[in-house]
Amino acid sequence: MVGVHAGHVDTDLAADVDSPKILADDVAEATMAGLLNDEPEVLVDEVTRRVRAALSGGLDELYANR
Repeated sequence: MVGVHAGHVDTDLAADVDSPKILADDVAEATMAGLLNDEPEVLVDEVTRRVRAALSGGLDELYANR
């Protein structure tokens, strides 16, 4: 299991969103790399990396019972 976090993805669902979007292929590639590397979560774009960095607590504590 891997948690995948991404901003707006360039799909039909986000067609009306007027902000930068990431490519669905980039999300898929990052997700597969995370699975292959046994990562607990994948932060696909810079926005999600900044949000994650702002959260309190480390991943070791968050995923202790994994």
